[in-house]
Amino acid sequence: MAKNPINKNSMKKLFDTVSPMGPDAAEKFVRELLKAGDERRRDAEKIVTEIVAASRKSAEHFSEAVQREVAKQLTKAVKRVDHLEKRVETLTRSLEATRAVLVATAAKSVADTVAKRKAAASTATTTPAPVAPAKKATVKKAPVKKAPAKKLVAKKAPIKKAAPKKPSAQSATTDTTSA
Repeated sequence: MAKNPINKNSMKKLFDTVSPMGPDAAEKFVRELLKAGDERRRDAEKIVTEIVAASRKSAEHFSEAVQREVAKQLTKAVKRVDHLEKRVETLTRSLEATRAVLVATAAKSVADTVAKRKAAASTATTTPAPVAPAKKATVKKAPVKKAPAKKLVAKKAPIKKAAPKKPSAQSATTDTTSA
C-alpha cells in the first residue's frame, strides 16, 4: 500500500499554517495537498484496476473449472450410456437365442405330433382288421342313446259357453250418422 501522504510533517505544516501565513506559503500548502490528493487518486485507480483484473481472472478460473466438471460428468454419462447399450445388445442377443430355442423346440414338438398322427392314420388304413388291443388305442365313443320321449296326452279344455252378442261397433256408428 502507498504511504499516507498526510503524515506528521503535513500535520505540523497544517498547524503552522493556522498561524498567520503569507500568500506564498498558503499557495505552497495548497499545492502539497493537491499533490497528495492526486497520489491518492492514482493509488485508488491502481487498486481498482488490480481488483478488476483479479475479478476477471477469478471469473475465468471459475468458468474453466465449470467447463472441466461438465466435460468430466458428460464423459461419465457417455460411458454409462455406452455400457447400457452393450447390456441391451447382450440381452437382445440372449433373448433372440432363447426365442430361437423355444421356436425350434415347439416346431419339433409339432412335427413329432404330426408324424405320430400320420403314422397312426397310415397304420389304421393299412391294417386289414384291427385286433382288440388296436381298438383300445383308437377308442371311439359310441353316440349317446336318448331315451324315447314320452307321449303327452292332450287334455281337453272345458267348453265355455259363448257370451250373448253385443251390438257391434259398426251398427252403433250407423245409428249416430243417420240421426
